[in-house]
Amino acid sequence: LKAQLRRAVHAYDAFCLLETGSAFQDPLDHYQFIAAGGARQWHRMADASPTGWTQFRDAWRSQPTWLFGIMAYDLKNALEPGLASHEKGMSSQDDLCVFEPEWVVEVTSRGEVVLHAECDAQTWLRQLYDHAARPPAGDDAIEWRYDWSKEDYLNHAERIAYHLDRGDIYEANLCFRQFGHSQADPVAIYDALMARTEAPMAGLFRCKGQWLICGSPERYLHIGDHEGLRWVHSQPIKGTAPRDANPQQDALNADMLRSSEKEQAENVMIVDLVRNDLSHVAAPSSVTVPRYLEVRTLPTVHHLISTVQAQLDPAYDWLDAMTASFPMGSMTGAPKVSAMKIIQAQELARRGWYSGTLGFVRPNGTGDWNVIIRSLLHDADSGMWEIWAGSAITLQAEVHSEWEECSLKLKAMQQAFTS
Repeated sequence: LKAQLRRAVHAYDAFCLLETGSAFQDPLDHYQFIAAGGARQWHRMADASPTGWTQFRDAWRSQPTWLFGIMAYDLKNALEPGLASHEKGMSSQDDLCVFEPEWVVEVTSRGEVVLHAECDAQTWLRQLYDHAARPPAGDDAIEWRYDWSKEDYLNHAERIAYHLDRGDIYEANLCFRQFGHSQADPVAIYDALMARTEAPMAGLFRCKGQWLICGSPERYLHIGDHEGLRWVHSQPIKGTAPRDANPQQDALNADMLRSSEKEQAENVMIVDLVRNDLSHVAAPSSVTVPRYLEVRTLPTVHHLISTVQAQLDPAYDWLDAMTASFPMGSMTGAPKVSAMKIIQAQELARRGWYSGTLGFVRPNGTGDWNVIIRSLLHDADSGMWEIWAGSAITLQAEVHSEWEECSLKLKAMQQAFTS
């Protein structure tokens, strides 16, 4: 079914597939994959504004429905007064791009298939098979170009370090991109990326000519119900180490990540930031960290991850949780607003969908949203592809090592083309 859904993507101007991969099973993974297609209605903002966000929020609250899509990093400008963004470049990614689907199909963690559609299952399956098509022919070759050389990156990282020395911030996530042109089939690239990464918060999203091929390992917000109460979970990642073909060296890499004071400090700062964000919408004394500084091993990297949870105050919903916590601390820094202003002054390009969130919400207000990292962004009209990488700069960081970490993160996306 999942393979058939992938083959049908080109038939839909609005399509989203989200899957939890096979590298490990998290207790919050309530589905193996969930997909939606066809747009009853789009909700889009080319450039984020407080008025636009209010209209979107009020529209959903007046008529709760399924939503799938993307909230770009630059949606921050609607949620925090005084922030700005770079001009849009070669791509035209909307700051808000979500749709109300014509159908939704989900396969639960127990393997049950649930269809939400106006037609019966046989009719829907027949339509899905009718939509399946051969991928369009295209040239897979691509030549990546950097916004920054290594020397450029080191210079900008040192400017971040200046603000750290002054005490303006404690941590900032500095990002840069590669870009190139190719007519490769986005679905084939997604298949290749998933074969390499088995990413636990992965997704394939299409908004007409705009594509996101997402191999994310990170969960931004999970909104769910347990024993009659609504809970919010966030799982920030801070800390990365390479895999190694030698089992002994691989285990040593994981142990060194687990015991690294520098990596632990990065994670702890973001955990504290997330705890503070969620406290604004949480029931009193309900914000806790039930899983702390866990090492999770994926096919290409080891990660250090923590789980923050909060009981949502009955006066608030998922939109309030987003407003309180977006953009996610792992992609900004601490304090968040100061860090966002400083990285805005250093980064050369508009992040767009990168370091935003891809996910869904049900009509009852539960849902799941990732962090858009380890991803490829594609504009079909121009043939442009973008990949981004970033890492946390702290007082303990060694900027040459941070460059190597970014290069490690880029490798899986680059190899999705060569494979």
